[in-house]
Amino acid sequence: MLPTDTVNITIRNQRLELLPQKALFWPDRKYLILSDLHLGKTGHFRKLGIAAPGKANLKNLDRLSKLIDFSEPQKLIILGDLFHSSANREWFQFEEWRKTFPDLNIVLVSGNHDQLHTSFYRSADIEVIDRMELGDFLLVHDAADLQKKSDKTIISGHIHPGVKLKGKGKQRLRLPCFSVSDQEIILPAFGEFTGLHIIQPGENRKIFPIVENRVIDLLNKNE
Repeated sequence: MLPTDTVNITIRNQRLELLPQKALFWPDRKYLILSDLHLGKTGHFRKLGIAAPGKANLKNLDRLSKLIDFSEPQKLIILGDLFHSSANREWFQFEEWRKTFPDLNIVLVSGNHDQLHTSFYRSADIEVIDRMELGDFLLVHDAADLQKKSDKTIISGHIHPGVKLKGKGKQRLRLPCFSVSDQEIILPAFGEFTGLHIIQPGENRKIFPIVENRVIDLLNKNE
C-alpha cells in the first residue's frame, strides 16, 4: 500500500510527485528518481569495528522493491552513491535483488562514492553516466560540481537534506526533506543509515519534510 500522502509540484510545465518513500516520480515519463542509497555502508562500518545495524541493507532493498512494485516505472534513475564503499557481501545482496527486476532499466548518475570497478555495474546490468539531460531538466549527483550555471532545472542529491521542526512540549524533530525551487530540486537520501544535512527554507526555496508516510508542505496552513 505505497505511497500514501504525496505532494505534486509543477516545474517547467512538468508535474512531479514527491513521495514519502524519499523518491520522486515523473508521471509523464514514468521515471522513478532517487538518490544516495549508500548500500554497503553498514558492512563497511562493521568491518572497521563501528557498530551499525546489520539488516539496514536488506531493509533498503525491500523498501525499493515495494516502491518499484507500486509505481511500475519505465526507468529507475539513481542520482549517485548507490554503493558506499569497496565491494562487500552487501553488494552481492544487491546483485541478487537485481535479479528480481530483470527487465527494469536502471541508470546510475555517478556520485562520489560510486568507485566500484565497471565490471560490477555491468554484472548488475546498470548503465553508469556522469549526468542526464531530460528536456528542461539536468540530473546530477552534486549540483555544486557543475562548472557553470545551468539554464535547466537541476535535480540532484548528495547533501542528504533535512530540516529541524519544533513540536509540542518543546520537542525538536530532525526530518529528511525535499528542497524545491524553480532552479533546483534536491532529493533526500533514500538510504536509512545516511544522516542529515540541515537546510533552511529560502525566499525562492520550499522545504517539504517527510513524516512517516507523509510529505508535508510547510506553507500549507492546514497541515
